[in-house]
Amino acid sequence: MIRSRRQMLSMLSLALSAPLLACSQRAPFRISGHPWPGYEPLFLAESQKLLPEQITLQHFPTIKASIDALREGKTDGAMLTLDEVMPLRAQGMPLQVILIMDVSKGADAIVAKKEFQTLSQLRGKRVGLEPSTLGELMLSMILDKSGLARSDINPVKLAYEEQEAAFKAGQLDALITYEPIVGRLVTEGAIKLLSTRELPDAIFDVLVVRSDLAKDYADALQKTLKGHFLALEQLRTNPWDTAYRMVPHAGVPAEELIASFRGLELPDLVANQNYLHPKNEHLPAIVQKLSKIMVAAGTLTQPANPLQLFSDSYLPKNLG
Repeated sequence: MIRSRRQMLSMLSLALSAPLLACSQRAPFRISGHPWPGYEPLFLAESQKLLPEQITLQHFPTIKASIDALREGKTDGAMLTLDEVMPLRAQGMPLQVILIMDVSKGADAIVAKKEFQTLSQLRGKRVGLEPSTLGELMLSMILDKSGLARSDINPVKLAYEEQEAAFKAGQLDALITYEPIVGRLVTEGAIKLLSTRELPDAIFDVLVVRSDLAKDYADALQKTLKGHFLALEQLRTNPWDTAYRMVPHAGVPAEELIASFRGLELPDLVANQNYLHPKNEHLPAIVQKLSKIMVAAGTLTQPANPLQLFSDSYLPKNLG
């Protein structure tokens, strides 16, 4: 059948517009996260509509939920601790760190009943910890500092949301946890025996993405990071007002958020450009240090490879 010129032009127009239509209908890039002070600037950016429409934040209750979503292909990126990223990558997941969200400077700690004044006094005692890579990493570093072996204590694994109640009920002698639980328990009389203030460069919270998917959302991810930094700037210039704005998602009072932020370093754009620069060997050295601890603890089967783990490609050039 001979088609008219108009029919041919119409078919050609449809053919040319098909790629554009497919692009416009592309599924959003999903980023998961849970309530945690270091993640709140990104969630605040979402509430202020500073994120592009191609990005969807998934609100999960725990870090485990984000990890499960990554494993099951239900999310494309996640806010996690660096030590949680390393085993996932070792399992073959193409993950890349594109943002350092915070560095723990006291926000992670071991607290104990007031009768315990030193770590060595925990021999034979019940020590609570989260059943996660982070929990095991903190335990390993604390034991190293104390001179105790794992066999010298009685580890009790508890989900984060169960820890505070268990400690208050006397089911634990000590607890490895993080803010805001640390601050609340110390306020009520618990003793902080050791924190990441004495364990520098140990716990990094990062935004990690699937590198095989992220390259198609480069512009949207760059705008997302810009939104994060703009929200972070609000926190720096007007901390109390910003903390109150974060309360609905964080689920804790503004006073607890402010106290938690005191235990965190929140790297800005310049700091991230320095951290993630390809020639900066600081983070690869941290990965190697953590790898040794994690292999010894059994949370990694072999040292992690930092090659192509970090990328500064998605950082905005400026915030103008």
